[in-house]
Amino acid sequence: MAVATLKKIWRNEYFQTAIMIILINATVFGFWYGVKLVLKTEYPALAVASGSMLPTLNVGDLIIVQGTPPDQINASYITGDIIVFWRSGELIVHRAVYKEQKGDVYYFKTHGDNNPTDNNEGPFPESDLVGKVVGRIPNVGNFALLVHTQENMYLFIIIMIILFIMLFMFPFGTEEEEKTTEEKQAEGKSKLFGKIDIRIVYLLVLNLFIISIIVFNLWGALTFWNPGASPNWQSVTIRGMYPDAQYHQSDPLFKPPNNYNNIHNVSLSQGFLTYTINCFVSDGSHEGMRPGVPTFSFTQGAIIILILFDVWELIKFVESRKTVETRTET
Repeated sequence: MAVATLKKIWRNEYFQTAIMIILINATVFGFWYGVKLVLKTEYPALAVASGSMLPTLNVGDLIIVQGTPPDQINASYITGDIIVFWRSGELIVHRAVYKEQKGDVYYFKTHGDNNPTDNNEGPFPESDLVGKVVGRIPNVGNFALLVHTQENMYLFIIIMIILFIMLFMFPFGTEEEEKTTEEKQAEGKSKLFGKIDIRIVYLLVLNLFIISIIVFNLWGALTFWNPGASPNWQSVTIRGMYPDAQYHQSDPLFKPPNNYNNIHNVSLSQGFLTYTINCFVSDGSHEGMRPGVPTFSFTQGAIIILILFDVWELIKFVESRKTVETRTET
């Protein structure tokens, strides 16, 4: 009796949905704490909210931070590590340009790439150091900035509650899905306008959507208002890889506002699922090649997803054809 009751509860769509939500939350929290452990910091991922590090880090970028011992931080105006540190209760991301050891404690001075040369922060002790930036994911941080303000967070919570209620009010299971295979075959394949297989339309639309993502992340650019960004940077621009490389140039057509970067040349290098924009910097007193931050390539990721998806669909199509031929022969 108890076993039958448990089976009935398990088959209940609401119960299955609740279990799925619990599993998703457990996975997300498990992943987050796992990343903290691996990167050895309480703040492994942060959204860039201001333009002090333009064009190296754009507003809305999600930066990956790794906890690093202070003696391993490289401090230099050209090649210094980009570090995250506490200042007046806020997390700041700047480039380490000076490091000094006094007794057993290291002290740092930092500089924002988009700030005047003499506009440095510090010195501050190593206890304020959070870690160094080891990578960035373009544009993803815009969502975190959007819900950063208290008003936007309330709106986000209300939307989530509405979606949660709708999820339970309108279960995904329908009588159509419960039909047997024989019944579906008897009815024939669904057609759009009586001629086109809906499945083909679905595959075509999905392929075009992924291809559009690839194209945008190579050559696209889009400016929008993000109320969660710093007051002077509420208009945020997301750029593809090539516009991003052009934006690094100290060129009147592409330079950031209040440009103090003194970048005269850029080079673009690509790795597996990443690209890096390196800049040659020269301002009279400092000169050299500044290595960029390894950046996640949405283009390469989308290409891999597109290939895997199409290969998977092709395999399923071939297997279904073999099944039909086998049934026909018997």
